[in-house]
Amino acid sequence: MKNLYFYLIILFGALFCLSGCNNEWEDELYTRMVSLKAPINRDDVSIIYLRYKPNDSTVTYKLPVIVSGSQTNDRDYNVRIDVDNDTLNALNIDKYAARTDLYYHQLPESFYELPSQTCHIPAGSDVALFDINFKFSGLDLVEKWVLPLTVLPDASYSLNTYKGRQKALLWIMPFNDYSGNYNAGSMYVYFGNNTTKYMTASTREARVVDENTIFFYAGITEELAENRGDFKVKCEFLPPDEVTEIKDSRTGDGTGLYVKKGRLILSADNPALEFEVIGEPTYEIKEEFDIDRPHIIKRFFTLTMEYKYKDSDSSENMVFPYRCKGTMILQRNISTLIPDEDQAVFW
Repeated sequence: MKNLYFYLIILFGALFCLSGCNNEWEDELYTRMVSLKAPINRDDVSIIYLRYKPNDSTVTYKLPVIVSGSQTNDRDYNVRIDVDNDTLNALNIDKYAARTDLYYHQLPESFYELPSQTCHIPAGSDVALFDINFKFSGLDLVEKWVLPLTVLPDASYSLNTYKGRQKALLWIMPFNDYSGNYNAGSMYVYFGNNTTKYMTASTREARVVDENTIFFYAGITEELAENRGDFKVKCEFLPPDEVTEIKDSRTGDGTGLYVKKGRLILSADNPALEFEVIGEPTYEIKEEFDIDRPHIIKRFFTLTMEYKYKDSDSSENMVFPYRCKGTMILQRNISTLIPDEDQAVFW
């Protein structure tokens, strides 16, 4: 009899579990919530790279808008999105305190446009793309420009407030063919007329001025210095004087890869620098396929230059003369399998 009761208990328990599991499988396991896909990838914001286009040309960024859930979305959503004018202030104070020169700045309206403030997510889809049009001409990248967006509350949907996922802090970083983080270990900085002892900065981050020009900070100027903008050096790439296609060493056929050599024009807008170029700055751009990943092109940039400048900001009573000579090197890896240029580059 005891065995009979025991088997009956197991049987009813199994039926209950099967019934419960089936109902749970059929039902939505989570509350459906709306969020923006803008993961933090640098300094508490989401940096996005967009191709610089000159004049009033626009470039469109498509921000993913997501409906979470364990099952496919079964109804239409009209998600309202607008600029968030509050979050940056709190982030700046929390992150940089009194260093106002390092604060994120909200991107002025003249540099972007929201064609619509509503993103439609149709039934059967969990993701839709929200268009943002940008214009970059005249944007000074000495400052950090962020477009803060948020999902507006609405009775028709729930916000995903977990870790601020209803917000997107987009740090706008235009790029051109030459921008990026250069290795500056071979750019030697001498004090005055000294030719034996030198200093170096390990890297120089080159940002966009226009489609053919980048800027970096002179000598060993710290990229987080309060007066960094006073030491901005512009570097324009002239059309190459020499273009040579690289041949396959086995067959002698062209590879579609090139070596390009040309000249640079260096300049500085700040007259206090007394900026002087020595000789003729040049560049070389060389391409090769990655040995282990042949779908990736490795593009090497070598900038060779020599210049002088004076630092009158570091001291009230003295002017410090510097001479810089050497090379800066950048490697940019590009996937040939990804059609979207901003995503094809390994940043």
